Amino acid sequence: MKLKSASIAILLMAVVLFPAVNSEENETENYSFSGNVYTNDGFPANLTSIKFNSMQSIWSSEGTYDYGAVPSGIHTARAYFMNDGHTVVYRKVLVDSDTSIDWYEGKNWATFKLLDEQGMPVSGESDATVEILETGESLTLHGVVSELGPYDIGAYYNIRVDHGTDSGPHQHVHFRMEPGSSSNPWPNDFEFRPGHNSKYGYLLNPMGAPVTGAMVSIGSTSTVTNDDGFFLLQNLEIGVIETLVAQQWGIEITDPVSVEVSAGEGWFNLTSTLEPRMPVPAEFTTQITTTAMEPVDIAWETGLHTDFTSLYMNGDLVYKGNRESFLFEPTEPGTHVFQLESFNSNGSILGDRSLQVVVLPPQSASDLWSSGMSWSYHIISTPEYHQNKTYTAIGTEIVEDAFGEDLDTYVLRVTDEAYGEGEKAFRWVDSENLLNVKTFWSDAPESSSYYQQGHLGWRFSYNGLTANLLSGSHPDSLHFNRTNIIGVPGHPNGYDDTLNTVQITEGVEITTPAGLFTTTYISITDDSDGVVSWELWYNSTVRNYVRIIDRIPGSHSDSVIYDLTSFDVPTAPSFLTETNKLFHTDSYVIQWADYQGASSYDLYENGDLIYTGEETNFRTHDREDGAYAYEISATMPNGEVVQGEGIDIEVLFILQPPEFTLPEETITHTSDVSGGILVEWSVMTAQEETVLESQCGVNIQCQTEVDSRLMEEISWFQVTAEKDGVTEVLYRGPDNTMIFSEEESGQYRIRVQAHIDSRGSTSEYSDSIFIIVDIEPERTSWGMIGFVIFTLIAALILMKWRDEVPDK
Repeated sequence: MKLKSASIAILLMAVVLFPAVNSEENETENYSFSGNVYTNDGFPANLTSIKFNSMQSIWSSEGTYDYGAVPSGIHTARAYFMNDGHTVVYRKVLVDSDTSIDWYEGKNWATFKLLDEQGMPVSGESDATVEILETGESLTLHGVVSELGPYDIGAYYNIRVDHGTDSGPHQHVHFRMEPGSSSNPWPNDFEFRPGHNSKYGYLLNPMGAPVTGAMVSIGSTSTVTNDDGFFLLQNLEIGVIETLVAQQWGIEITDPVSVEVSAGEGWFNLTSTLEPRMPVPAEFTTQITTTAMEPVDIAWETGLHTDFTSLYMNGDLVYKGNRESFLFEPTEPGTHVFQLESFNSNGSILGDRSLQVVVLPPQSASDLWSSGMSWSYHIISTPEYHQNKTYTAIGTEIVEDAFGEDLDTYVLRVTDEAYGEGEKAFRWVDSENLLNVKTFWSDAPESSSYYQQGHLGWRFSYNGLTANLLSGSHPDSLHFNRTNIIGVPGHPNGYDDTLNTVQITEGVEITTPAGLFTTTYISITDDSDGVVSWELWYNSTVRNYVRIIDRIPGSHSDSVIYDLTSFDVPTAPSFLTETNKLFHTDSYVIQWADYQGASSYDLYENGDLIYTGEETNFRTHDREDGAYAYEISATMPNGEVVQGEGIDIEVLFILQPPEFTLPEETITHTSDVSGGILVEWSVMTAQEETVLESQCGVNIQCQTEVDSRLMEEISWFQVTAEKDGVTEVLYRGPDNTMIFSEEESGQYRIRVQAHIDSRGSTSEYSDSIFIIVDIEPERTSWGMIGFVIFTLIAALILMKWRDEVPDK
């Protein structure tokens, strides 16, 4: 009985314990995944995003990253070098222990997998070796993933594989190192199978140019040529004779040729023998246009060798046939992009240019522009210099022009992909003639403190009476005035005052990268020298000038040409805060444009609702370092919700240096000043989220105030004094005041820095203040000392004389 009971107990324990043991055996192990990120030349990279499979991405810090625990197995890893070329690198990763990978911008790895003769993976040790011939690097293939690298992306490399003395001849691969993408995350991953080899080469047309995007096939194996015309066909069985053919648009462009797969290098270059006659792309004759819910007739010209044409709207087919027009009847506001595709029996081809039709939401008839509208220009200066700038309307403001007249203006923010961090530019544009009334630019703080500000005045007239440039009676004359303030030490300011003749011609067609436009052409000629100072082409659809030639730009250029490349009229709520903006503070303002008719707005941060109300801005607080996605929607009076586009921003907190508040200027410390000098400082926050605040100064840096929230976090301040090249610490502690009481004469350079323990952040040293110590030593009365010495000497002489004179 006891034996039976013991057996039952053991059986029950086995039943209970077995699921736990089985679960423990099946549980996936996790390992750490970390490393460094470098620029192409080996220096620590700036902000870089690391992503593992579809998990949340993380950001590097000072050239290092630590992803934390990741599951074991074969995975995809990606590095996005946001501040070093905006490039990405994708690769295969085997995680079977704590893994460290150092990424280099512009470089990637070749990864390898060994198969046996039946095509099954070889997971253990092997005698096979792989070598990159250009570098001489080699390794023995083992496990399911091996790798060599990193090597330059875009360069070609030769791989030679030796399967061992009993496994047949060498296997060769020639390939171009690729960066990879989300759709092709393992572009440089190769499988090697004994008894197999590769065929590779270049496919050129009869003129010697590469044939891109052609399909090259041997039997059932095929590949597509890259932009060099290069193709690579892998793991073809040695000794087999197959037919090789190249096709483009479904048409064979090479004669079929029998190819025997052999050992050794697999070069096999091709030349196309046929150039299929493809249809000539159709072209829109309708120009880019805006409409307030009115029908738009979209017209085009069909190209040669075309059987029929397809018209797509936002990627969807809306017409197919032989006509050359289509009536578009909009049903809701929005930007609609139309594209043409031409077909014949040899294939199809898309048109070179798309057509945008912008259906406008309800808007006040008196407003020519609204916040969020933007225009992008390609700018060519002489001497030759190229720029691409975008001008975005962010509000309105009353500004005094160069003649002292108050004008209604639109405020434009200028963005340029070449601008450094903190570099800013704005324009204030007359709401009637759309010409600059005020301009401003300031350099990136890390580069210089230079700035430039222009004040302009345009007085158009017709027969001596005030006239509007773009409406009513066309003006025939212009009085122009401009003052350019150059904020560069030693650089003189600029001044212009000219009388000009104005000529206007309607219906002038002009082509820019944005399309073909019918315009009002304006020519402004200087009366003093006959030089055409400005040429402007205005288009009412774009609501702006599509081309400007400025021959007196007020800069070091002889002339500047602006050509419109694109424009955008927001048909949904849009952000004024720039996407991909990097904030160095944990408290910042998100702004959006006023959406006509909206009764309230909803602002979402990473999917969470953080604000509902009528305002068009919201200040965040206490945001941790990382990436944030924002979305905005507008609620209309009838309850309809209009969803806007989103933006992404980054937060990377940097503690700013404190600023001295006392003393306000250089002060001299003398013996007459009792108790020393009070020195006071604070951490300030700059109110610079908008240029429309009236307290903003000439350089668009608004007045600052004490950041009481950060002041509470400060762990310590350190104040130093430098005199005659020697620096000493005067104070270190949590207070933001101290008494300066040095007694040694001289000039002291005083600076302060701050530190927050909880953030591990230390600021740079502040700007300097100077205290001059001028304490004279106590004066000694040399006259009195001389008199005392003289008296003593005289007394001694008298006493000696009395001793020497005999008594009488």
